[in-house]
Amino acid sequence: MKRKHAAAFKTEHPYIVRVPGVCGGMPTIKGTRITVRLIATLVKSGHTPEDVLRDYPHLNLAQIYDAVSFYFDHKEEIEEEIEENKIENIMRRYDLRLIPYHGMGRLVTKEEFEELSKEEKESAYTWETLPDEWKE
Repeated sequence: MKRKHAAAFKTEHPYIVRVPGVCGGMPTIKGTRITVRLIATLVKSGHTPEDVLRDYPHLNLAQIYDAVSFYFDHKEEIEEEIEENKIENIMRRYDLRLIPYHGMGRLVTKEEFEELSKEEKESAYTWETLPDEWKE
């Protein structure tokens, strides 16, 4: 059975679309689930478009530069998306806990937290106690 895809809404940028149901309708690179927010975050942290291309070789430079251009044309909107999607804000919004796990972490709900071992509970972070190294 073929899945029916929602129609993409074109933007003034040739490689950037909004597809209802894909990445929350956020602007993405056409034909991918790569958000403008991701590209903007990478570039803002010092990655060049060429660095992004190395990490995402299925993209091309024109797509990456168009995502950067879209960011600058819609900076307030994308900055708001970046802020909303910071780990501490997601943890606060959904009342999640972060359990450090093998140098990484896993997010658990309040209900899942209650089922954890005493050791895991003691190592858990809330959005309020999240150390700086987990932020950004």
